[in-house]
Amino acid sequence: MRLSLFFLFILLVLISSCGSEKKSKPAFYDNDTTTSVDYDYDYSGETVSVPYRELDGVKIVAVKINGLAVDMIFDTGCSNATISSAEANYLYEKGWLKKEDILGTSHSQIADGSIVENCVVNLKEVIIDDKLICHNVKATVIDNAQAPLLLGNDILDRAESFTIDQSSHSILFKLK
Repeated sequence: MRLSLFFLFILLVLISSCGSEKKSKPAFYDNDTTTSVDYDYDYSGETVSVPYRELDGVKIVAVKINGLAVDMIFDTGCSNATISSAEANYLYEKGWLKKEDILGTSHSQIADGSIVENCVVNLKEVIIDDKLICHNVKATVIDNAQAPLLLGNDILDRAESFTIDQSSHSILFKLK
């Protein structure tokens, strides 16, 4: 019932909204890759090491989404970041996801071939392992409280490159 209310809220917001500081840590660019964020130091060309742990064959990294600490799966096959309806609801209840952060809906094909509609939100800040800051991340909200949280290409493409160092269990991000 609670999840249904959240998605009803999102639908009402979408209908009603139609028409109408410096950091000291390295950062990726804003979603608009033509504009960089203002920082005290130019980190371009540097490599940042982010540890991961492996669980059932997937790599999991520590992330903060608008202040909420979560674990996300490092997923090079996913276009955007994804969060479950449970995280979206929690972020909304805490005031960390607001009406203006709801961008609309999208359609995606899931593993069984069917097409589903999802809500799309703007995450103002995604911080990877307290080292990399990503602003304005477009995320898909999956209508399933148990859906895995995925760190997709919208974030990964902000780095010049990344490599996986299996011996140290870390992902090395080379910054643009």
